[in-house]
Amino acid sequence: MAPRFSELNKVLVNDGANEPYEGYVVGSEFEKGRWIYKISITENPPAKGTWDNWAPEEWLELTK
Repeated sequence: MAPRFSELNKVLVNDGANEPYEGYVVGSEFEKGRWIYKISITENPPAKGTWDNWAPEEWLELTK
């Protein structure tokens, strides 16, 4: 199974708890039966809580 997003794809990250933000995929890993992606945040990182910049595929949407 191949990852849905490739490195350097620009994505919108929406976890449902914070304001959505944009970033770039800089890595991917298949873990526990699903793809997770390391995201480089472009602007306005999430303000609440801690964030280790890995996001599951279901939080991501490809942007232009």
